[in-house]
Amino acid sequence: MNHISAKSRRLQKLVNKSYDLNAEYTDADGLFMEKIIEQEKDPNLKDALQDLDDFMFGW
Repeated sequence: MNHISAKSRRLQKLVNKSYDLNAEYTDADGLFMEKIIEQEKDPNLKDALQDLDDFMFGW
């Protein structure tokens, strides 16, 4: 997959990190996810991002 924006590269790193069950996420990761979820207009993608956020932070 070829990513050109910083946002997409960072999101890809978080998705890859989510496969590591021992991964620890930072406050910056949480703030980034909160920001992109808030800005997303596609309801399906917004739901998927929210699911990733919930998984990452154990909600």
